Order: sequence, then C-alpha cells, then structure tokens
Amino acid sequence: MRSSVLARSALAVFVLSFAPSPAAAYVRTVTSAGVPTHWKTPCVLMEFSLGAFPAELDAAGYLDAAQQAGSAWNQASLDGVSRCSNVALTVESVPDVGGQVGRDGHNRLIFRQDAWCREPPPTDPKEPKCYDASALAITSVFQLKNSGEILEADMEVNAVTFTWGDFVGHPEQIEVSTHDFQGAITHELGHVLGLDHTCYTPATLADGTLVPRPKDNLGNPVPDCDADNPPAITQATMYVSVNSPSAEVGLRSLSPDDVQGMCDIYPFASDFVCLPPSTPQSDSGGGGCSLPSSGHGGATAGALVLLALAALLRRRR
Repeated sequence: MRSSVLARSALAVFVLSFAPSPAAAYVRTVTSAGVPTHWKTPCVLMEFSLGAFPAELDAAGYLDAAQQAGSAWNQASLDGVSRCSNVALTVESVPDVGGQVGRDGHNRLIFRQDAWCREPPPTDPKEPKCYDASALAITSVFQLKNSGEILEADMEVNAVTFTWGDFVGHPEQIEVSTHDFQGAITHELGHVLGLDHTCYTPATLADGTLVPRPKDNLGNPVPDCDADNPPAITQATMYVSVNSPSAEVGLRSLSPDDVQGMCDIYPFASDFVCLPPSTPQSDSGGGGCSLPSSGHGGATAGALVLLALAALLRRRR
C-alpha cells in the first residue's frame, strides 16, 4: 500500500491508495548537453562506510536497510514476476568512517556526522563550503556530458541535523527529526541509476541560470511540485516530497513508473555482462543540475549534484 500526501496550507491530508496505478511516466536526469544519463552496464557497487554510524540502529541494521533499498531496484519488473531489467545494485560495508566525494573509482555511501559540509571543500570561493541544513541527503553523479554515461556516484547522508531509523522494525523511532533510512536510500538510489524527480522545483545553477524544466519519458514537461499533483506523480519513489511516516516507508516500494524507468533504461538481456565504466574521454564535462551545482567536478567528468531529499521527507506536524 502506498501513501500520498497533499499539503494544503499547514495541514497534511493523507490519501491512501489501495490499488496499484498503471505506469504513466518517469523522468530521467540529463547532462548539461541534454543527454539522458545512464550506466554502461547497471552493475553498481556502493561502498557503505560503517566505521561510525548513528546510534538509532546498529551497523547490521543500516547495512540491511541499504541492501534492501538496492534490492527494490534490482527486482524491477512490470508484473512482479518476470524481470524486465538488468539492474544489479550491490551495497557492501567498508570500515571507513567517511570519505571524500569525487572521481576516485569508489561509489560511496557516507554518513556525515561531524559537519554537513563538502569533502573536499570547493575550490571556487563562490561555492558554499557546507550544504543546506534542510537537505537530508545529497547524491553526486559524475558522467560524460555528451554521451550521458555515468562514471561514478557518491551519496552523503545528513546525520548532523537529522537522525535515521527503521520505521517498520522500530516504530517507536517515528519522531519529528527522525527519518526512515531504507525509504530515503531507495529514493537516492533512483538518482544513482539516472532518474530525476517527478515534479519541478525552480532552482538556479552556479552560473545563475535557471535549471530547465525536465520532461518525462513521454515528452511532457513535468508539473510544478505542489499540493495538487496527482497520485501517479506523488506515489512514485522519485517524488520530491512526502509528509508522513507511512509515506516515508512507501518510498521503499517502487511505483509502476519507477519500474518502467528501469525496464526502459536497462532492459533485460540474457547475455548481460557487467563491464567497468569507460575511461573519461574529451567529451566529459559538467553535467546539468536539479538544484545549485556543488562544484564537485573534476578535470574529466562533471558533477551532477541532486539535492535528492532537500525538503524531501520534511513532515509538517
């Protein structure tokens, strides 16, 4: 059962959907050249730094939640039985406490617990050194601008401002500042795989230009994020906002639209083989951003930074 939330004024109105809705549309992330992003082969290993972690769960609990989030995308199929996608997301624990975000050959999943700031700090003095405190997590995706091939992805989770728990296994953790870790990571992994939000929030890039309004896979401009978005948009794991614990848990299960995205971008093939990403070539460069650029770019690949949960999961109570 999925839960969608329509916020009107300061009140949250909860609408429960008891029947699955047909797949409608999904939104892909694109580079600054307008090319949709994708992995050459969707065999993605995320290294989860569990040398230190928040106190709400133990290391095994956080690892299991992240692995279950990956499994949601791995099992993408249109009818729940026959696989239609070759996505193979794997999450393994590493003893690191944290790590830097950048092109270093490691797809990282990191808790930021001491400071919600960039590591390494941006070299551009105009770029902020720390993230917006309201952002629950930030995923940085490095890709080739002209081909859209994703080379690496790093995910940072804000454990400075927020606490993270398991709303299913530990319902007592449902507090104002606590969020469901598995639901949030499921959403973030959608960004890792090349999906964008299902609605549009105006934002500007580092150079001051407005982020273009995305289009869905049917060629339609996505609507603004507001209280009147239909369930087909709000019930997707890739929706930008939820306002209740049940909706946070609902992020754990993919909607038909999320599934359709995986099946279209990474269709099933019996001869599927995992391959390493390409060596960056001359076409690599800065990617587009759904919110202000992070400046995590390198010499060979641009950084696509998604404030994937900026204001996502903020509950109005």
